[in-house]
Amino acid sequence: MPWLTKSRFTSGLQCPKRLWNEVHDPLPVGIPDSMAFVNGRAVDQLVQRLAPGVVVSRERGMPAAIAETTRLIRSGVPPVLYQPAFRAGDWAVIADVLRVRKGQSTLVEVKSSTAVKPEHIPDLAFQTLVLRKAKLPVDRVLLAHVDNTFVLQRTGDYEGLISEEDVTSEVEVALPEIEEMAVKLQGVTASVKRPSVSMGSQCTSPYECPFNERCTREQGGTPEFPVDLLPWGGKTVIALRAAGYTDLAQVPRDSLSSELHLRIHHSTVTGEMYFNEEATSELRGLGYPVAHLDFETIGLAVPEIVGSKPYEQVPFQFSILVEESAAVVRHAELLQIEHFGEFWAFSNALLASLPESGSVCAYNAGFEARVLRFLADRVPDLGNALRDVEARLVDLLPVARAAYYHRDMKGSWSIKDVLRTLAPDLDYANLEGVQEARGAQLAFMEMRQPGVADARKEHLRKALLAYCRRDTEALVVLRKFLCREAR
Repeated sequence: MPWLTKSRFTSGLQCPKRLWNEVHDPLPVGIPDSMAFVNGRAVDQLVQRLAPGVVVSRERGMPAAIAETTRLIRSGVPPVLYQPAFRAGDWAVIADVLRVRKGQSTLVEVKSSTAVKPEHIPDLAFQTLVLRKAKLPVDRVLLAHVDNTFVLQRTGDYEGLISEEDVTSEVEVALPEIEEMAVKLQGVTASVKRPSVSMGSQCTSPYECPFNERCTREQGGTPEFPVDLLPWGGKTVIALRAAGYTDLAQVPRDSLSSELHLRIHHSTVTGEMYFNEEATSELRGLGYPVAHLDFETIGLAVPEIVGSKPYEQVPFQFSILVEESAAVVRHAELLQIEHFGEFWAFSNALLASLPESGSVCAYNAGFEARVLRFLADRVPDLGNALRDVEARLVDLLPVARAAYYHRDMKGSWSIKDVLRTLAPDLDYANLEGVQEARGAQLAFMEMRQPGVADARKEHLRKALLAYCRRDTEALVVLRKFLCREAR
């Protein structure tokens, strides 16, 4: 019978169909490609560095890890065990940390989150259940997470970054229900029949299910314009689904009340583009020069730069396109890899690339404003100039949202979805290597790893520069479209 492991148990809690798929019809194994994975690994490594102990190897698989853990315990449990593995019947777990001091055993789960979350308790309860059934008493249960009030004062000094919360009482309360659920989920792993579960909120909560694409195909796919594309749909989408509607094009107009939803519905049904000239009046009044600005940033759970906090967005790249006139456009860019965190050089290059006056366009400009304030706080002698740039920001997002809609945007005003309807040749999907912010962050992290080949670094460098430039190209296209269409 397949073992019910910790990861399988949490998958089963989310959806029994996901669990069954993982056991009987898994997806091809790929390399994790998310900042959540990168940050999680960094926090795990930090915890082990802050309190040295014995690390149980997982290289030879779960059975070998269980045997090694058993050997260590029988020979006298070290004060701190990392990645110890335990089995009780067909249930098995690999814990993050086990501490044994003065006869008391403490189970610690390490998370890269900044607080205890509801989904953490069942995870820890299942681990506690298995350890106790494996004859290892668990006296206390802690959850270690990142303290988001921590500020790095000295390079490499992370004392105080990890906070531990005692969740023993919550785990004890949950244990009876968790044991019942584990028995049911063990039955799912043993079954030859895939559970029948309709797609719903569990497909994205508390995590995005990797089988969503498969389930969508199995259920006959989704309409080209599903009702859940309605932004801020909430109760409206629930009511439409309850009434049997899945295709927005089939929804009666009088079923909607929001002006925004009615606008999207009309464009979806008729194929007509929506445009509101009045909403672009201030934008049409901008004079030259007009700059277009985009930053790329990274938020690390374990901060590297002195003065920064966990997950604080630290800039490593900018792209600027300046229209000096209708016929003259210039571009400037900077990508900091080896010199990441040299904020004076970054800010000085930024200011030198921007005109001293005129508007600075951005998309969702609150983000650019936060980066500019971040830099101003860290480079006081350039602070006034950076705050002046912030004061000149013009946000194209609210203008686009008020003035424009094309049904192919499918309810989204992300710059990528808007650009796709205005200039298909500039579609981000045509970029090689980096096509979204997550990819940019992962590329940045990879370039900074030791041992990366020069050819690979150069490929990633070009990809990052092309991606960030595409963002500013999109701003120019959008601003010109909004102003030209108004005329």
